[in-house]
Amino acid sequence: MANIGTIDFYIGVPSLPREEFEEYSTRLFDEWESHVGNVLKLSDYSLALEVEEGSIKAVGKIVATLSVLYVGIGQYGSFISGLQTIHSQVRSVGDYLGKRASSPFESSNIKPKVRKRGESLASLQRLFVKVQQGTLTVEEAMKESEIILGSEAESAPEFMSELKKALKQTPLFPEQMLLPFVDANGEDIIQDSKKETKTHPSQPRKPIPTPDQYRIEVWREKRNGKRNVRIISL
Repeated sequence: MANIGTIDFYIGVPSLPREEFEEYSTRLFDEWESHVGNVLKLSDYSLALEVEEGSIKAVGKIVATLSVLYVGIGQYGSFISGLQTIHSQVRSVGDYLGKRASSPFESSNIKPKVRKRGESLASLQRLFVKVQQGTLTVEEAMKESEIILGSEAESAPEFMSELKKALKQTPLFPEQMLLPFVDANGEDIIQDSKKETKTHPSQPRKPIPTPDQYRIEVWREKRNGKRNVRIISL
């Protein structure tokens, strides 16, 4: 299984009673799952949400097999187009999770801190950019893709074959010729290599959240599988 998206968020609100916290976590998972089912055009995937109590800290993950990704990407024409589209869908459902997580606390005007990671999808897209820039050969990019995808790569030869084909078809960016700077008489102008750098004030440290008391884990191993819930005391 390949991790195709991770969403972390933190909401600095007071601790919730255990029952209320469990209800919040399971309802959030159900709402997110429903939205993912409408947006993410993959036949199967695994969803997981872990929410820690204190201030609310959580992480949501979407995982899918490469064989499922291969079929999903094929819906959109070219490999790179399909990869970008699926990645966009994953980012969209990540935005939704962050918004729904904070909606019960809107009256407190506390904004959640949300971070989305494209995981394997984003990493594969970066390989295309590097090949376009000429900083990686196709063979080097394929070796990196095997590292990104791990053992999953061996189980999906069709996906890997299509990835290699797409990388080979990727056009290189036009090379930019570095021209010397000259004055009106054709003499070279020596540029000062020292550039002014702007300094930014240091950011204040984030407050340390209240120690966590419980973690709620909610997940489905398959899109239509059984929903599992586990409560762990910390």
